[in-house]
Order: sequence, then structure tokens, then C-alpha cells
Amino acid sequence: MKALLLDYDGTLAFVDEERFAEEYFFNFNVFLVEKYKTALDHFEILDCIMQITKCSDGKANNYERFVKCLTDKFEKFDWKEVFDSFYNSEEFEALNDLVEPNEKTLELLKKAKQSGILVVLATNPIFPRSATEKRLRWIGLSLSDFDHATFMENSHFCKPDPRYFLEICEAISVNPKDCLMIGDDDLLDGSCRNVGMKYRSIELVSKDGKKDLREWFLE
Repeated sequence: MKALLLDYDGTLAFVDEERFAEEYFFNFNVFLVEKYKTALDHFEILDCIMQITKCSDGKANNYERFVKCLTDKFEKFDWKEVFDSFYNSEEFEALNDLVEPNEKTLELLKKAKQSGILVVLATNPIFPRSATEKRLRWIGLSLSDFDHATFMENSHFCKPDPRYFLEICEAISVNPKDCLMIGDDDLLDGSCRNVGMKYRSIELVSKDGKKDLREWFLE
């Protein structure tokens, strides 16, 4: 085992994802109205997220494709500027109350680093770097705690596309068969098995705290 991949939502952090999404879109529209005097149906954003998840040719990164999708719908704004500004706003920062660190997973991260295992933040790259940095800070971490992290700007695919995991392996120069992915979603995170990675659910790993990472990898 050479690399440990960790998901964020439901793995590194406890997040009520339904409530988080509701408050995210509400706060985003509060921000839009106050700063740009407009509002946006959240289904338009979800549609663009769906497009970057399912329709990648690997040429443009996720942020470029997301911004293009919104620009094609609404040419009035520079959507990269809008989202960059939002992720540095009080409205986005207010969402930190909905996120709590999973101490058991943080301990796994610490043990992996002590063992010389590469650690990757393998969160679905539907947030840009600035938002990813803030979300990490909410649970007491930073990008420097990882050997690699995925976010919109450095990713061209999303889970469950197997190419997402291959792109990580290329970035860290590790063969997929030498990687262990721990997450909470058998469909999204578990799709790593399609490229030869090992997958274990955080629920299973949390229940048996006696095994070390290499034991989970070898099972």
C-alpha cells in the first residue's frame, strides 16, 4: 500500500448533505441579490454540475466547463468571478456550522502520514480550490496535510468516472493497485474498484478500530 485516498463529505467530515445543499443555494442567492442584484434557480447550477460529472472529454478542467455551462445559459455575468467572490464571502463561511470533523478519520490520516503513506483528499471536485481550502479549515485541516487534493481547477473528471481515479494516480505516480480509497458512498467512492483500487467504507473501518490501514488494504 502506497497511497490512501479519503473522501470529504461523510468521511473526513460529518455533513448533513441535504441541509448543506439547501443552505448553500439559499446563501448563494442572498449573495447574488446583494452583490449582483439578481437570483438564480438552483436547478441551473445543478444542471451544470451534472454536465461536468457526465460529459467530459478530458480537455478542459471542471471549473472551465462549469463556468462555460453557466455562461452559455446566462451571458450577463463573469461566473468565475461570481463564484470566486462567493467562496470568499460571509455567506459561504456561514455554512461551516453544518460541518463537523470525523475524529476517527482524522486519526487514520495521521497514522498514514506517520507510516510514510501518501494521503490524497479525494473529494468529488465540484468545488474550486478556494472553497476546498475553506472546507478543510472547517475541520481543522489544510491542503498541506495532503500530498495531493482534487478540486475543480486540477481535475477533468468527477466520480464515479474511473478516469477521476486514474488522474489522481498519474498525479501522485502510484499504481491504482497500490491505493486504498475510504469513503461513504459505494457508488461514487466505490467506483475506484473499476481501475483496480481497493475500497473500504468509512462505516466499516470506523466499526473496527483495531485494524491498521495495511490490514484493510490486504483484506
